[in-house]
Amino acid sequence: MAEGNVGWGAPRIHGELQKLGIEVSERTVSRLMPKRSTAPSQTWRTFLDNHARELVSIDFFTVPTARLRVLFVSLCCRMNDAESFTLM
Repeated sequence: MAEGNVGWGAPRIHGELQKLGIEVSERTVSRLMPKRSTAPSQTWRTFLDNHARELVSIDFFTVPTARLRVLFVSLCCRMNDAESFTLM
C-alpha cells in the first residue's frame, strides 16, 4: 500500500487498514513501511542562484513632504545578478 501510494504516510495507511477491518497499531505500520531514500531538497542559496534572473521585488510606501502632503511611491526592482538590480 505504501509503494502504490507514495504520498501516504503511516497515519493514512493505518486508517485505510482500519477501514478494511485490519487491527494493527500505527507504530507497527510505520515500522513496516519501506524506508524512502529521498534526495535532500535544495538550499535557499541554491534556489536564489537558480532563479535570480526571474526574481522581482515590489514595494509600496509613503513619503511625507515639507508642505505636509503625502506622496505614494511604488517601486519595482528586477534582480539581474548578485550585485546589481534594475528599477522598473
